[in-house]
Amino acid sequence: MTNKNFKLKQLLCCFLAGVTTITYAADNTETNKKEIDKQQTLTQNPGDREGHNMQEVVPREVIPPAPVLNIDDAMKAFVVHPDFQLEVVANSPLVFDPVVAQYDAAGHLWVVEMTTFMPDADANGEMQHESQIVVLSDKNNDGVMDERQVILEKLLLPRALAFIKGGILWADSQNLYFTEISNQLGKFSVGKTDVIDAEYAASGNVEHKPNGLLYSLDNWYYSAKADIKYRPYPLTADIPAGSEEIYRNHLWKMVKARTEFRGQWGISQDDYGRHYFNFNSSPIQTTSFLPDAAIKNSKYKFPKSILEQPVGTTDVYPIRVNPGVNRGYLDGVLDEHFRLSHHTAACGPLIYRGHQFPQEYYGIGLVSEPAANLIKATRIVDHNGVVSGENLFEKQEIIASTDERFRPVNAYNSPDGTVTLVDFYHGIIQHRTYLTSYLREQITMRELERHKHLGRIYRLKHKNSPVKKPDYLDKLAANELIDYLGHNNGWHRDMAKQIIVMEQSKELVPALKKLAINPSNHLAQINALWTLEGLGAVDFAVLKQAAQSTNPKVLRSVYRLVAKLPQDPTINLWLLQQVQITNLESKSALELACGAHKAWQALATIINKFGISDFTFSALANAESEFLASQGEQISSQHADKITTVMNVKIADHSLAHLSEEQLASFTRGKALYEGEASCFGCHGKDGEGSAIVPPLNNSEWVVESSARLTAILLHGFTGEIEVNGKLFASPMSMPGLVDNANFDDQALADIATYIRNAWHNSSSAVERSDVANVRQSTLEQSVPYTTETIKNKFN
Repeated sequence: MTNKNFKLKQLLCCFLAGVTTITYAADNTETNKKEIDKQQTLTQNPGDREGHNMQEVVPREVIPPAPVLNIDDAMKAFVVHPDFQLEVVANSPLVFDPVVAQYDAAGHLWVVEMTTFMPDADANGEMQHESQIVVLSDKNNDGVMDERQVILEKLLLPRALAFIKGGILWADSQNLYFTEISNQLGKFSVGKTDVIDAEYAASGNVEHKPNGLLYSLDNWYYSAKADIKYRPYPLTADIPAGSEEIYRNHLWKMVKARTEFRGQWGISQDDYGRHYFNFNSSPIQTTSFLPDAAIKNSKYKFPKSILEQPVGTTDVYPIRVNPGVNRGYLDGVLDEHFRLSHHTAACGPLIYRGHQFPQEYYGIGLVSEPAANLIKATRIVDHNGVVSGENLFEKQEIIASTDERFRPVNAYNSPDGTVTLVDFYHGIIQHRTYLTSYLREQITMRELERHKHLGRIYRLKHKNSPVKKPDYLDKLAANELIDYLGHNNGWHRDMAKQIIVMEQSKELVPALKKLAINPSNHLAQINALWTLEGLGAVDFAVLKQAAQSTNPKVLRSVYRLVAKLPQDPTINLWLLQQVQITNLESKSALELACGAHKAWQALATIINKFGISDFTFSALANAESEFLASQGEQISSQHADKITTVMNVKIADHSLAHLSEEQLASFTRGKALYEGEASCFGCHGKDGEGSAIVPPLNNSEWVVESSARLTAILLHGFTGEIEVNGKLFASPMSMPGLVDNANFDDQALADIATYIRNAWHNSSSAVERSDVANVRQSTLEQSVPYTTETIKNKFN
């Protein structure tokens, strides 16, 4: 077999953002490809069914050692774009194994330390309660942290943190918590900790659990890898329809509600409240609209291309060899220098909203790629409210390192206008669930098992622009925060709004209304409007005045806020007038407002002007018959037929009556594995609908037809193009098999197969333990993932 046939492949399930590779440091010397081919050898991996007689992905002689670097040597290993400079904010022993790092209103840096992830290749000790949340302080105001205070200790794999009135929200591997925090003379005192939601991270393995807790423009907290949002309300406030109260204390009550599912590891927003997230091979995705627009109509599903809209490209440009891959024997992912060519572990997306970089860099997207030890920059382009992207630099990353253990996992906008980068600094990043003996040998060979706890936090700044001393907001009076809603640093805008809303500073309502109708600063307008919403003080009068703005971004917020107002005939007349002035960028938000107020004439006018869109069906929200009765004669028959089709959709009443009691138990176990340790839902979704690039399992002939074929794929994996229900999916990812994973015996695989063959709209026979054993025995010689051709040759 040639070297080409054993190149790097991408996997499905990995740490944080789907990390699939273990990579090794290399110097910058270019290697002669022909000479490498001559020198390449075969290796034997006894007991590795997928790896026996496996040619090495990269010859050992071209792989340099992967030592732990001290901070000085680590800094020398970076190549940073000439316009920028990297500086150390914190280093061990001040910080260990960081995965989250956010500044509070006083400039303290709160860090979540995940200290037990994969201590060794067997994950021994991973479930020990040894992680921490700490606060770092810069005592001499030089931008470098000097002091560390442990806030919470003995935690289990924490992954999220956010600020809230009276303390912090944080999440571990299971729950969402609130911990009371007070600050006395520069030292934090910790009060009681309450569980807010015991279901926050109930599903998935360590690589596929909710994280993030972004406090968004609309005053809700959102997580990546989740379809649930949270919001604190005053104790006496009404809560919105569709939400439920799950917790209360003496300060506030917490509610949660459903929202669209977002991403994998990390979540960010732009100035207009649009969310940005990622999957392991798709570095930045967005919805291009404010949350919840896509879940209003139970009979209509938005296409994945809109719910998971890719922004930018997937190519990457490492500066060293990337040899160690879990199943490193497929073609097309390493370039001729054995360097990763496309993302396999994208995570921690950030939209830059600071004021230290020059204006040309405002709004760029940054995403971490820990598998290739780099951070990629994407230029974000906005056309009529829909975003796209392109590489910011030509075949060069904004940051890349030759240090094997540089593992960037998150990035944040900072009070000084720079970007804060979180470096997990770790050897092993593939979780044990999909760890093959091939990769285990690579880990042993390079001594990548942890020696000690390490970690770094960096600051990325523009080299030729000054870093101003930041204004902190913790000691400002409420009225002094108003001006910061229009600040040129997004961190200040976000923090000022959150403080005002959390403190419920209703004495600011008159000033906020004045700011909301002042068109001189559209960002100040938008933030003032949503601050009013957070105070429960939005009214139609101020929204009408704000709508006089010519900025479509302001209008989008106005229309989304109008949709929250009680129904009023006056609003319906105004909406009809707005149709005459709206444009393509703001019309979708206007449709939602029309639907909320049953302004059917206005909605019909929009349909006639722009045609039917996905947002039209959200606006109708199960009121199609009422709309057609009112406006059916006012729109074309073609449009009316489309609405009628959605109106007649039947919500399936799924039955499991064909399963025996024992098979039902298998189904239940399979569901827990699908959403838990196996993390199938990470790519295929809890609804089984897949994504724009990952095929669905729901209503899939590959699932419901041949149980043997499905079982073989579960055992050995799948790669390449696949056609499902007439649609071709060409995912760059490869599904890993579970044949060598001791945690998934024949019964576990039978349980998973039984579940996916009978979940959602599927209804097929159960799979028994003996069925899996038979397929396992008959496929002993299968050493690589199946393709469409090879699986059909084996199982018709």
